Amino acid sequence: MKITDLRPLGRTGASIPVLGVGTCPLGELFGVIPDDEATATLNTAWHSGIRLYDTSPWYGLGLGERRTGSLLYRKPLSSYVLSTKVGRLLRAPERRDRIRPAPWKGGLAFDHVYDYSYGGIMRSYEDSLQRLGVNRVDVLYIHDLDTGYFKEEAALLAHLRDLEKGGFRALEELKQAGDILAYGAGINEPGMIHRFLDRHPLDVFLVASRYTLLEQQIYADELLRAAREGASIVVGGVFNSGILATGAREGARFEYGAAPPAIVERVRRLERVAQRHDVALAAAALQFPFGFSAVSSVLFGPTTAEEIEANVHHFERAIPPQFWADLRDEGLVAEDVPLPAAVAV
Repeated sequence: MKITDLRPLGRTGASIPVLGVGTCPLGELFGVIPDDEATATLNTAWHSGIRLYDTSPWYGLGLGERRTGSLLYRKPLSSYVLSTKVGRLLRAPERRDRIRPAPWKGGLAFDHVYDYSYGGIMRSYEDSLQRLGVNRVDVLYIHDLDTGYFKEEAALLAHLRDLEKGGFRALEELKQAGDILAYGAGINEPGMIHRFLDRHPLDVFLVASRYTLLEQQIYADELLRAAREGASIVVGGVFNSGILATGAREGARFEYGAAPPAIVERVRRLERVAQRHDVALAAAALQFPFGFSAVSSVLFGPTTAEEIEANVHHFERAIPPQFWADLRDEGLVAEDVPLPAAVAV
């Protein structure tokens, strides 16, 4: 594949690039990034030909959107695809001198509130346009409405009811008015695709870290249902927070923290197969999701220009079909999960 290739976005009639940049790390999740370095990273992405950018008000409490907008605001709207999120509204903190924007290591000095209502989504959209410096975005995702953020079922159900009472209507109105091309939901936890589709049809799901070389459990149930109902899949967190990019080295990250021993051992097994075929593990991680025809794009979250250059190379590097077959033979990919060798690349 080439990074300039396009795939359909659900049943919208629109298409999006197969490779995109996610800006969560540029919101300073893992460490403070000077503005000039963030600018250099995004400029390298653009000059490398990447035309899909994903951000959120949550990333660095506005910093991710500001940095993404600084790249895109003078470029023609038709020259890129931009997605952001709804579900949180930013506001000034009560104690401006004491704000600590956890979990961000840096970011901006704002607080936030959850709001999935009609008014909350409309305001979130308008606020994002102003932070980005553009007058439209292409895709809106309902953000972080899952059991990881709302551990009490009552709280989760209350926000789902807000969507049912007006949030979904706000998204549909924006789409019908041509303000956005599509809307969907970001998925962090198993089970949530069902809970959304039980309530409303969506165009796309951004599945973070749940359909990767390390994790495919939701394929046979949730992802297949999404595809049957006409929704595309965008795969985020394709490196599972880092370990599929760095390999099983000391200090490797998995799910935003230290990789547990079982994960480290599984990655070592993946690395042994990759080494036999002279395949970079990062290349395999970036290309693996495209075995499933409903996958439109994958996202990776860079912090440096060098990561951009490396991952563009990895994405376009040919991988022999026998590599994928060996993964299956060694039990590293489930029998029912489709592999890239089964599709034209």
